Amino acid sequence: MIQSIERVFAILEYVASNGNLVRLNDIATALDLKKTTVHNFLNSLKELGYIEQDELSPRYRVTPKLQYLVAPHTDNNSLKTKMRPVLEKITRLTNETAYLSVQMGMYFRHELISEPNSSIRISLELNKDFQLMRTAIGKIFMANSPHLRNVLLGKLEPSERKKLEHELEIVAQNDFAYDFEENEKDMHCIAIPLRENNRIIGVVGFPVRHSVFKKQKWIRLLN
Repeated sequence: MIQSIERVFAILEYVASNGNLVRLNDIATALDLKKTTVHNFLNSLKELGYIEQDELSPRYRVTPKLQYLVAPHTDNNSLKTKMRPVLEKITRLTNETAYLSVQMGMYFRHELISEPNSSIRISLELNKDFQLMRTAIGKIFMANSPHLRNVLLGKLEPSERKKLEHELEIVAQNDFAYDFEENEKDMHCIAIPLRENNRIIGVVGFPVRHSVFKKQKWIRLLN
């Protein structure tokens, strides 16, 4: 085991499980570490945003950023069960195919699909990875992940990158995304994020065959 990693997690676990407002001396004593060692680790964790100091005392606490290291309570099977009637409703109202998609690193895949005039089923493309770029679904994931956005946009020309960065800012503000024939000719797509504890756990997407739509109309489909 790498000792430095072991110590980092020991410090985080101690702070989180002992009142979340603890002194450096207490951490050092409890973990049998030198104060200078603990201080260095705490400073690194502060720079990374996982630890912060109390405004009124020299005590430390973990930040909400730590929650992003915790797996969502809703797994894919539960998510599919929950979203099954939602996709069916979208299909009935739009007469279009509706997808439930999840992120797979720098790709996404469809977990569930509802097609017109058919009962909902697992997508035949369940194991196929799709590119995030130039899709409404991908824009949702990119708008909510600075790391993902920086990696993918870094491959673009400066002018194109600036344009897409601006679009992703709008996606983050409006909480929905669309693409107009960016991924497939004569096909527009709308995508709406699904969240759990402020984290994206999936995206609902569906095509529309006209370019005029109102955001609220599609948002209501999920209610």
